[in-house]
Amino acid sequence: MGNLSDEQVQAIGYHLREITHMLKRHLAVLLASEGLTLPQMLVLRRIREKAEVTLGEIAVDLRLAPSTLSDIIKRLERDGLVEKISDPRDMRVMRLRVLTKGEELLARTCSIYNRHLRNILAHFNESEVEALSRSLARLKEYVDAEDPNKLVGRDRP
Repeated sequence: MGNLSDEQVQAIGYHLREITHMLKRHLAVLLASEGLTLPQMLVLRRIREKAEVTLGEIAVDLRLAPSTLSDIIKRLERDGLVEKISDPRDMRVMRLRVLTKGEELLARTCSIYNRHLRNILAHFNESEVEALSRSLARLKEYVDAEDPNKLVGRDRP
């Protein structure tokens, strides 16, 4: 199906952007009900995924300015969600880890968001959900493999 019309491409692009924006807004509302912002949740999840991680590693992973990340970490520490610990191999390096309260908050927010998505997906029948899941997985794979620099004449990552 390589012969897509401009209208089809524009419509799909429009829907993807709108869905992304709406889901981000919905997630922000759900997180706010738990006293968390979207950037805080992203940082908290990344710390949990990486177990014990440095600020620098998170800044690179999430493409956040060190000052922005520092402010987020201060709030997460203040709220008892994460802690800084010294790296046993290099005492100058501080690592972050999620505390029990942070784990519980992530579990709660995940559960709330999953219920929200379940409510949305309940409008589809089982075969539609399966087809949507397969299509989105393929789309993610193709998006990941596509290099936008090729289209703009650049050859860099």
